[in-house]
Amino acid sequence: SVEVPVANCNEKYYNAQKTTDIKLDDFITYWKDYSEKGHPSDMPSLYLKDWHFPKDFPEANIYRVPQYFASDWLNEYLCGKTSINDDYRFVTPFHADVFTSFSWSANVCGRKRWLLFPPGQENNLRDKFGRLAYDATAPELHDSTMFPNYHKLCGHFEIIQKAGEVIFVPSGWHHQVWNLEDTISINHNWVNGCNIKTMWDSLQNNLLAVKKEVEDYSAIDGWEDHCQLMLRATYGMNYEEFYNFLHFIATRRLDYLGNNNPNIMFGEWKIGINHAIFDLVQLK
Repeated sequence: SVEVPVANCNEKYYNAQKTTDIKLDDFITYWKDYSEKGHPSDMPSLYLKDWHFPKDFPEANIYRVPQYFASDWLNEYLCGKTSINDDYRFVTPFHADVFTSFSWSANVCGRKRWLLFPPGQENNLRDKFGRLAYDATAPELHDSTMFPNYHKLCGHFEIIQKAGEVIFVPSGWHHQVWNLEDTISINHNWVNGCNIKTMWDSLQNNLLAVKKEVEDYSAIDGWEDHCQLMLRATYGMNYEEFYNFLHFIATRRLDYLGNNNPNIMFGEWKIGINHAIFDLVQLK
């Protein structure tokens, strides 16, 4: 049986939830028992999350990406580069998505509660040390000595997502999600020509943050290279990988326009000529 990452929603680990790998069969056995007993409070609340199903079962085409989300450079790159063994198809604490990407979440069954905050509003949920709140609904947020800007919070959205519904989360929107009942969902993080500039801005800002943390060592030989190494560890990508990412997408689009080699996306969707031109313009 394959091993899957399972978070304990009752156990905070730094600013996330403690996660361990267990066998899928064992999780299903737990889930059935937990559900049949009425979700008792004396049992751990376990949540199978961030399982990269396509990586474990590449031949199991159990769903097709909706057409509106098919232009997905991130998974196009990661699936097309055989040297990279990863993908970005994944109850979460308050957060924004990896690489400031778009995300979509489709409920197969069950219901979810979403709180979504437009970019910038997350700053009103930081404590006096600049740390983001773990829970956007926590009572301690009303303590103005610890969260001095909470009273400025405005303009967030609350959504109840039902089975068969899909939520689209724009880049940079912080959000928090609760499973209101037994729920199965399919989630993708994705980047394309519409938000690649946002990703680049985020990458640069994260590098600046890394450099600020280690600026006392800036005179040491190889400091810039070490900063790129730290950027890779904290952000998931550095400048070299970002260049390789853009080069891969540009090469595929030029190959399509010059040699009529179709660009086929996850789910067997094909992009058209105007779409390819748009992508190249955004890459320029």
